[in-house]
Amino acid sequence: MMQVYFLGIVYLLLGAGMLLVDYYGGRLLLLIRLRSTFRSSRVCRLLIVVGGFLLVILTLLFPVPPGPRILGDLIPAMNIFALWIWFVSQAIAISRKRKDDSSAEGEEHPARNREDDMLHYTSSLIETNKRNFGLVTLVVACLHFLVPMFVLL
Repeated sequence: MMQVYFLGIVYLLLGAGMLLVDYYGGRLLLLIRLRSTFRSSRVCRLLIVVGGFLLVILTLLFPVPPGPRILGDLIPAMNIFALWIWFVSQAIAISRKRKDDSSAEGEEHPARNREDDMLHYTSSLIETNKRNFGLVTLVVACLHFLVPMFVLL
């Protein structure tokens, strides 16, 4: 349970750093390096996406004691889930951009246009509130770290 707790805090801090890189990247160059690694490494994107999905499930099922057995860490789990959605949309956008750059064909597919619209909507919703979402994620990570036994329901 403590490993899931620690990984949850690391994932929240990683997500907060990725969300706040546009605002604080000039002062914290580590955030720029983090974003660069995420964009350039396919393995890193895969680990973050798969790890985030597993972490959501494990955080819901195995909360830090004395929380309820199921849904004990609901707020951190919801935040990790929202970060996971953002990471998935970013990973899809990066992979599609690279695929479009590598193939010079200009074919348009109607099904792909619908997927692009949904991806654009999801990404733009988070992108417009990126700083606020990053700060909320940072606060949730700090509270979850400082008061692990506090049931966040």
